[in-house]
Amino acid sequence: MKRTLLIFALTGIGLAAPARAEIEVMGRKLEVIDMHLHPGHFGAIPPDGKSFLVGAAPGPVQLYAPAVFEPLLDAYAEHVGIREQTKMAGVDHAVLFAVYTHHTSGYYTNEELERVLADTRNGGWAWGMASINFFDGFEQPDVAKKRLAALRAFFMARRDLFIGIKLAHAHQAVPLDDPRSLAVYELAAEVGVPVLLHTGFSPFPNAKTEPTYYDPSGLEQIVTQYDGAHGMPRVDFVLSHVGQGDPRSVQAALRMAQMHENVWLELSALNRPLLLDEKGNPVMSAEPQYPAVLRQVKARGIVSRVLFATDGPQFSGMVRGYVQKLSQGMVDAGFSVDEIAGVMAGNFRRLFLK
Repeated sequence: MKRTLLIFALTGIGLAAPARAEIEVMGRKLEVIDMHLHPGHFGAIPPDGKSFLVGAAPGPVQLYAPAVFEPLLDAYAEHVGIREQTKMAGVDHAVLFAVYTHHTSGYYTNEELERVLADTRNGGWAWGMASINFFDGFEQPDVAKKRLAALRAFFMARRDLFIGIKLAHAHQAVPLDDPRSLAVYELAAEVGVPVLLHTGFSPFPNAKTEPTYYDPSGLEQIVTQYDGAHGMPRVDFVLSHVGQGDPRSVQAALRMAQMHENVWLELSALNRPLLLDEKGNPVMSAEPQYPAVLRQVKARGIVSRVLFATDGPQFSGMVRGYVQKLSQGMVDAGFSVDEIAGVMAGNFRRLFLK
């Protein structure tokens, strides 16, 4: 019999006026931090990306896509914006991302993110992760130097708001072991922030689909170099999505977290099925990935370095549904209430707010 030990006190969550939800597991109310949320603008998404997003939406939504997606991507839009989505999901704090993924999912600049975080409406609700543009001349030393200096400036000026660096190699067309990334890792060591990296096979149009762009095995040498025991300062690496979509990269992410104390796993996007098999061939599956991943996390003894996230907002109610699925999934996988509390917020605080 499925263990339903999880109780969600979700009342008054209509879209017109979402009430503050509370998350309770085994009689204990939990703090929840969603560390992977994307503000943005529908107009900043390239045409192929727009088609992909709209095609995945219900028919009535497709007819009004710009009007529907724009407020969902707005941090403070009334009733349906990101803050309202986290409110009705029982999420206490959020981490918002800047992204420079011009050819796949669009862009949201560090400057735009800073304005959102510095807005008086924030009030301690959200922190941010800055990113860097690897396109448009970054291969030129003078351009790279200026962009790295600009990235550093956000951490020097607003370390209270910016708590990490976000990279998405498959979306930014940079292999995981590309030398262009090394300067970013050195900067992370200098300013003392973790680096979050997209891992896993992405179905998004124009994303790179070769494993060198998404399989975290390509980071092994870098992770070892920055583990704090080899003459270099320590950098903590967060493997977003646990290599989802490709079982080879999923296993690589789990293995690396088990072997390296400076590797953490982030649980977003795991409600999707596997897209490839062990040989890299397309596969049809309807099974979500999170139950198997959570069982592996428990079996490998790495719960203390696992972080909750959703990759929202995507659509209204997605964040709420993912909180429910992952929390119940941890109960079903045999996590203790203390372990669940760690995944939902405590581990994040140890890593990012120490």
